[in-house]
This record gives sequence, structure tokens and C-alpha cells, in this order.
Amino acid sequence: MGHKPKSGTPWNNSTEPLPARIRTTLGHLRDVLTIPGVELRFHNVHLYNAIYRFDDEMIVTPYLYRAHGFQHPAFRLRRLGPYGVFASFADQFETIWGAAAPAQNPVSLANEREA
Repeated sequence: MGHKPKSGTPWNNSTEPLPARIRTTLGHLRDVLTIPGVELRFHNVHLYNAIYRFDDEMIVTPYLYRAHGFQHPAFRLRRLGPYGVFASFADQFETIWGAAAPAQNPVSLANEREA
């Protein structure tokens, strides 16, 4: 994206696929973002999966070539020990999370979707 919308959020006024997906996701998360302890961060790492982390459990959704969102599988993983699939995804998550920028006001960002 070569421009910065007046709102300061690159997905606010764009109809490009990625910004539109970000707006849609923020809208889906609007109610969850009001729960104490829930945090949203933004990063610019190109990922081939989505990870939703909940302490010792997570949902990992790998992106499949030419598939639409509802066609991607979702794997529910649980920490069973210090090694394994959960640990590998948790390490990836923690590395990216640590470098990601906290959203200033995620509920406000979610509400921008409706504007």
C-alpha cells in the first residue's frame, strides 16, 4: 500500500483484499476485544497460517493455495509437554507477538469497519 489514509489505519478506506480481510476480522473480534486480558497486536510478517492462542491451547489454520477462508482446515492443539507441534507453533507465535505493535484502541478499529 503506497498511501496512508487520514485515519492512520491502512485498512480504513481501502477495498484491496488484505485490508478488507483485516476490517472483516476486526468486526468479528469487536465484542471479544472488550474482555479484560484480551489483546490485539499488528505485525507485518507474511504468514501461511493463523494462530489463535489461549494459554495451553491454540487453533492453527493453515492457508491452502487457491482456497477460500471457509475451506481452510482448523487444527486444535494442546500443550502436552515441552516439545512437539504445539511448542513449534507457540515459539513462532511468541517470536512474532514480541515484535508486534499493540493496537492503540482495537475496539475503535473494529468499529471503523462499520463506518
